[in-house]
Amino acid sequence: MDRNAFVEVMNEASGMLETGRAEEALARLSAFDDELAGVPDPKEYGWIVSYRFRSAFAAGDYAQALHLAEHGPARYPADIPPATLATMYSMAVEAATQQDLPDSAVLMADRCIDLRRAHGEHAEVLMAAMTACTLLGDIERHDLASRYAQLLITEGVGHDDYRGYGYYALCAAIEQGVGGHLIDTLRAGREWLETQDNEFARVALEYLQTAPALRDPLAIDLGLEDPLRNGAPLVEPGAISPGPGAPFPDPGTLFPDPGALFPEPGAAFPEPGSAQPDQAFSPLEPAGAQPEPGAPGADFGAAQSGPVPGLPPLDPAVAPDAMATQYLRVGDGAPQLATGPAQPPAEQLAGGATADALMDANRPGIAAAAYRALIDDAVGTGRPDPLIMGKATLGLLTALIFDNRVGEAHSVWIDEQGPTYLGIWSLENGQTSVHDAIAYNLVAAFLHSLSTGDPNAANHAVDSLMTRNMEWAYENDRQVVPAMIGSWRRHLLEIHGGEPAPEYRWQLTQAEQRWGAPIPDGGLYWMRPYRWVVDWL
Repeated sequence: MDRNAFVEVMNEASGMLETGRAEEALARLSAFDDELAGVPDPKEYGWIVSYRFRSAFAAGDYAQALHLAEHGPARYPADIPPATLATMYSMAVEAATQQDLPDSAVLMADRCIDLRRAHGEHAEVLMAAMTACTLLGDIERHDLASRYAQLLITEGVGHDDYRGYGYYALCAAIEQGVGGHLIDTLRAGREWLETQDNEFARVALEYLQTAPALRDPLAIDLGLEDPLRNGAPLVEPGAISPGPGAPFPDPGTLFPDPGALFPEPGAAFPEPGSAQPDQAFSPLEPAGAQPEPGAPGADFGAAQSGPVPGLPPLDPAVAPDAMATQYLRVGDGAPQLATGPAQPPAEQLAGGATADALMDANRPGIAAAAYRALIDDAVGTGRPDPLIMGKATLGLLTALIFDNRVGEAHSVWIDEQGPTYLGIWSLENGQTSVHDAIAYNLVAAFLHSLSTGDPNAANHAVDSLMTRNMEWAYENDRQVVPAMIGSWRRHLLEIHGGEPAPEYRWQLTQAEQRWGAPIPDGGLYWMRPYRWVVDWL
């Protein structure tokens, strides 16, 4: 394979993906693949396969994406780095559920978990299990989803969001009538659930306390003084079978009516609140290559490798069709298309892209857990990368806001003791791209607008942030200027409890006059984050 042609097609496909032209990227990669005359270098061909998968997924060709992940390329071996391959498997879980193929979803989830576990990525194992649990639940296969829920409970000790979600998923399985064997597991978690303050744990505890099928056994007065409730003494042993010819006692006097003791069951599984602030997203930010995954759906992977005490064994993976395809071999490192700035660890970049994709898939609660896990992983290395910390913190703040947990987002924002403090510092001190700095300014302006302190200080902070945002927008993305002005206007209305005095909206007025056209009221404007790569130095 010609090296220059390879680099050219990869750059073209990357640009097409970044600008939303997934169908064109898929066609370009497919044509290049079909025209290969000889056996290519496995590492370089691995990039062709992984980008072809991404393009198919982004284009909605879930059948092709699933086939590539499940069976591998048809002609040549592909050497794909473990982090990228695990991401492919996890995205393939969604490709399977989109086609209502639960068995394939489980197969892909199990492969993803196996790979994550083999590389010691515990947080990614939990993330994969949560995602598989969610996607299988979406297609009403709670019987399969509950396997991953049990994994989250068993292995999620110390990872409260993941573990809470495991109990939450157990409730869904029990409510759907496929989790009767899980009731004892849910009851055993009562004490732990009572100590938690995350949404999933709260919902699970509420279900445990209110669902009739899960209530503690009724306390029944045995009435030993009058056990038959008829005023008659207890029949002595042998009296029920007296001598021949004696009348047999009336059964109604021996056994009380069961209906009098046990009420009819029935209840509904409570759903968590889903209110979210009104909002608008900018178009996807363009530019060069993205790490996996490249489309909404994300680090979807799930299930465990090997038995876990207390859990049923997982089904063995189905072998791919060796007659038609070549299985993807796990590589030992990512091929580099070109030299450039040093990058953060690949597995952390993949984890960040996973969390971003969960946001794109409108799963902010799960995304928040993914960003927290990434922050914990980065800190756990002893040398957290500033880019990872900054972007993960930005993602966490945004996810919490979209999950209607604004108070929690504000607590993260002002926390000067926890690990997110390093993330805030990175965002405010040029350790991320300018694009992410502007996205953070939008989040910070929103949080400033909710201040209960000095309104003048909050007004000044919002003005400073939004002025910088406007300058960036005029230079880089002029079409978002009206949306930013609309958000600025809403922030000042929030701060002052209504229309501010002219002196407080002077800078906003200047911005409106500079635009020179009416701007209707609308929702708050948010920016999608920049891709997880250092290419902006």
